[in-house]
Formats: sequence, C-alpha cells, structure tokens
Amino acid sequence: MSRLQTPKATAASADSAKESVKSVPKSPMSTNKAKRKRAATPVAAVVVEDAKAVAPSQPTIVLASNCNVKDAGELKQSLCHYVDDSAPVALDVGKVERVDTSTMQLLCAFVRDRSAQQRKVEWVGDANVIREAARLLGVEELLSLPGATP
Repeated sequence: MSRLQTPKATAASADSAKESVKSVPKSPMSTNKAKRKRAATPVAAVVVEDAKAVAPSQPTIVLASNCNVKDAGELKQSLCHYVDDSAPVALDVGKVERVDTSTMQLLCAFVRDRSAQQRKVEWVGDANVIREAARLLGVEELLSLPGATP
C-alpha cells in the first residue's frame, strides 16, 4: 500500500509545483520587447511649433534627431498642414543625426510643392546630415539647401 501512496504523493507535489509556477506573476512583455519599446520612445518625434527666433509669424517644423520611416506619417501630416501656407516655412534640421530615404522623399515633395507655388522654404540649423543624404540621392538642387552647390 505504501507503493500506491508514493505516486499519489509525487503527483500531489508535482501539482503543487505547477501551481507555484503559475502563481509567479509574469511581466507584461519580454525584456527584448521592453527594450525595443523604450528605444522607440519619441526620440524621432516631429515637433511643429511657431519659432519666435526665426520670425514671429513664420511656422517652423523641427525635425527630430532620428528621422525614419516609423515617423514618416507624422512628418507628412505636419508638412501637409503648411504646404499651402503663404508665409515662408522654416525647417529646423539642426538636431538631425540620422535620416532615411522616406524622410528625404517627404522633404523633396514638400519643397517641390512649395516651389511650384512660389513659396519659400527656409532651412534652419546645421544641415550636414540632410545635405549628405541629398547628395547621395541626387536631390541637392531640388532641396536648395544652404551651402549646396548647384
């Protein structure tokens, strides 16, 4: 009879072990997922503001340090909001450290559409990263960046 009790005791201890594992709270997301989420916080957010330093009535679109396809939709909305604005629009690219092709396409379309309506786009800040990307893509002349050679 002791042999029959041993497997039951073992099964009971296994059940309690399973329950103890189940009772341990699990984190809502894996470590890798949490790291990606932290890395995706608004480092690349696009900020639209009226800059007092440029001109009191001149709208300014400030590009973030990392402009990529993830934020292209937000940038497009910001640019579309000002595409028909009669005042010159300033693009502040001073904080840009990385830029991808999707952002460059949006900037090219914005500058092209504004130029077609004889409206100005002014570049604010050091545009070295944008200038290098424009050189690689062959759109330096279209963007009319300061210091660009036509």
